Amino acid sequence: MTVIALLIVLLSLLGSIYSDFVYSDFNVTTGLIFNGAAGTTACWDDPSLRYGDVQGRADLFNSDVIKQREETTDAAIESTTETHLQIYNTEIEKSQAGFLHRKGTLSAPSRCKVRARLTPSNPAKVGTVWFRNKVAVSNGFETSFTFQITDHSKECTLHRDQYFTQVNHRTCSVHGGDGFAFVIQYAAENSTDIIGGDGGQMGFGGIPNSLAIAFDTWQNPGEDTIFTDHVSIQSRGILPNDALEVGLLGQPRSTDIADGAVHLARIVYYSDLRAEYLNELVASTSLTPYLMDNGEQKRIGTLVVFIDDGIAEDKPLLTLPINLSLLLKLSDDKAYVGFTSSTGRFFEKHDILSWHWCDQYPCLEKEKSTFDYSQESKYYPNAKFRRFEPGAGYGGGDNIVFPTKNRSPDTEAWSVPVEHFSSSRTHDISEDGISQVPPNTFY
Repeated sequence: MTVIALLIVLLSLLGSIYSDFVYSDFNVTTGLIFNGAAGTTACWDDPSLRYGDVQGRADLFNSDVIKQREETTDAAIESTTETHLQIYNTEIEKSQAGFLHRKGTLSAPSRCKVRARLTPSNPAKVGTVWFRNKVAVSNGFETSFTFQITDHSKECTLHRDQYFTQVNHRTCSVHGGDGFAFVIQYAAENSTDIIGGDGGQMGFGGIPNSLAIAFDTWQNPGEDTIFTDHVSIQSRGILPNDALEVGLLGQPRSTDIADGAVHLARIVYYSDLRAEYLNELVASTSLTPYLMDNGEQKRIGTLVVFIDDGIAEDKPLLTLPINLSLLLKLSDDKAYVGFTSSTGRFFEKHDILSWHWCDQYPCLEKEKSTFDYSQESKYYPNAKFRRFEPGAGYGGGDNIVFPTKNRSPDTEAWSVPVEHFSSSRTHDISEDGISQVPPNTFY
């Protein structure tokens, strides 16, 4: 083997070994590709914070009120849909709550460390965020991320008498949609600009050669097998993925994820079967083609999803035996990883607060603790933000409160101004007379 060939082999090995990454927040987005409605936000809409192409792009805080009107022979029905504010929770839950109403929803924080917002609180939005480079997935990986879902949509319906315009009753339902997903895909080389369907497809429906762990917050009648918040594993192999029942690889598991709290999720793919997790098995018949070995180093593995307390307790929400090398057709066992999300007629904000990836299992706690977390932003949006137009020169400026402008300091020689203090000055005093000797002075 020549020296050049040996170097190429070594570089390729290093590329596969050192592909771990961490985003403690998203003030720095190097290595990420944002598509569609996705962007970064500090949780408040300030034009001075909008640096780069993606910062502030998802800062749509209140959707315009969507109005609809329907009439029958004896009634007129008016409905409005808008972003709900949590200050109205008590009022709605006391006397106006309707079908599908979700109690105790929260509004997005008014200040936060910079986060990735997959969708704003607006209808019919879809966004994706992908890590720029392919990462190894077939031989095992682990990823952890924190997320928060807030600012649900609110639909209020007013029923009036058709002839006398008397209000019969008013109902309101607060419930956003549709959810988000962690996705592994190799639709094509350099497919980091890909976007799936909106609404119930959660941004990954339609993406071929993909696997999604979906965090679903909306129940699609006739299309979902469970009618509460749930987590599911979705794939159709190399065919375009589907976020509904067609794409299910196993039964979904119910868990509250859209309550406004910050949740922690951990997804691990072991390259072998882990019997200790099979009590949470969710496999279905659609999984059968992928339950076999694919060579000596590509045997049946175990895909495990943990959330919140289940992480510390080592108790997964769901477990799926699967061979990823059979499910997905990958180039050198690598794929693109990232997040997708969408909204439909009803909407909510889907935020990713932090993200860690490791594809060299085991990702030991000791190794995690020594991982370079210095990327965490030192910018705190609660502090008074100081951004000024650059002036000529450098440094200095007015210091009454803080420097108002970057400019060169005054370099004139310092001296005491000349003043005349004659007590008998009686006339011919000019406006600047205090700084000169008067021509007429009585002694």
